[in-house]
Amino acid sequence: MAAGRELTSRRTYTRDMLARRFATVVLALTWVPMVCPPAASAQGLVERRPRGEHRIETKGVSLDRAVELAQSRYRAKAIKAETVGEIHQIRLLNAQGRVWTVRVDARTGRMY
Repeated sequence: MAAGRELTSRRTYTRDMLARRFATVVLALTWVPMVCPPAASAQGLVERRPRGEHRIETKGVSLDRAVELAQSRYRAKAIKAETVGEIHQIRLLNAQGRVWTVRVDARTGRMY
């Protein structure tokens, strides 16, 4: 090692290197919003029943009524609802982003 020379681990940037780095950062910041899709809102996640899938239920609680009951009781939006046997299964999404399933007895309307 030569006398008077010190080793430094710091990197020195030239004006051209700084300009290139700045241009890269600006380019990345302008392209990210265009390439990445926006986050989905809770309203956009709500699934609608297809038009041809209307059922008439004569006794008990209908799926539509069970969804209304669950949404009002838990203050959440139904994102999926289906009937399995005698049980309506309703998937709910609240304002904080929490998702859970509520089951409603189709004969009695009891929620659990």
